[in-house]
Amino acid sequence: MRVLYHIPYPNGLGADRWIYDGWKDGFTSLGHMVHPLQQGDDLERSCLTLKPDLFFSAINILDVRARLPLLHAMRRNGTRVLLWVHWPLERPIDAVRADLLRHEDVADIYFGEREAEQMAPFERDTGKRYHVIPHAASPRLHFPTNAAREYQTDVVYLGANLRKKRWFVRNVLRPLGKRYRVALWGPQWTIADNLWRIASRACKRADMGRLAAHIDRRRISLPPERENALYSSARISLNFHEREDDGSQPHYIVNQRTLKIPACGGFQMCYYVPAIRQYFADGEIVMANIDGQELMHKIEYFLRHEDARREIQQRGTQRALADHMYTNRVELVSRLVANL
Repeated sequence: MRVLYHIPYPNGLGADRWIYDGWKDGFTSLGHMVHPLQQGDDLERSCLTLKPDLFFSAINILDVRARLPLLHAMRRNGTRVLLWVHWPLERPIDAVRADLLRHEDVADIYFGEREAEQMAPFERDTGKRYHVIPHAASPRLHFPTNAAREYQTDVVYLGANLRKKRWFVRNVLRPLGKRYRVALWGPQWTIADNLWRIASRACKRADMGRLAAHIDRRRISLPPERENALYSSARISLNFHEREDDGSQPHYIVNQRTLKIPACGGFQMCYYVPAIRQYFADGEIVMANIDGQELMHKIEYFLRHEDARREIQQRGTQRALADHMYTNRVELVSRLVANL
């Protein structure tokens, strides 16, 4: 298959970049070709040149009103359009897109990482079926490896320092850092990186994509090909899903880190997200309630009990490698397309 994947900045450091990399690795490992549709690329020209079998895009980056005739033409010519959606569309500019989703069939498959119960209003309001396609791990990058001395630590967290993680930083990471060896990796943890982030954003707004890509490459603190060494080396790998200040999770998903940590041979601990039990059984990862000190107590327990930790890690890794790689997601997409 030939896949055209809409990703304006494939060298950025947002979640969209790592998701694209995962899909690309999943498709290419199965013998398919993936081409990015980047900022400044012409969709019509790309379709004429590539003649894609699949076109992945998202409702927040595709101007469906302007592209509606082209989307219809693509589908008539055999391209299957897969559109990532969320609901409701919140910004005023999205009123037109929301109306189109209600009244026009702009794609063959409407999908996203949000769990089905959160997207029931989308199905009700638009009359279109929504498919949950969860995140996954990369077959190229995410697999167990030997521990590396430079990454050996008690607790590790790899992720951006975002506003919706402030509770986690204040109540978990900082207290843990006073008692154990805690390693933090990812963007926005230092003043220097935040200045580079501002510079990258300014370059993108000025249509200076090459300079933005150069800056973003400098901002990568952990090379992607070393992520598995990081998780294979740390005793405990923490995961946290973005939440509001009251602890709620309006963006109800199972994040990509949930699948990557065990695939890389890591022992995962995270706060309770009910949907995770659709992907991992009890005894494959460890979860704790977000209120109180339960997570801290469990961290202390598993740091002391290596055999119990290894048992859970091995079961989680086995499940991730069997069921939660991007090759599994490509096979899911292939089944959905075959059933159209």
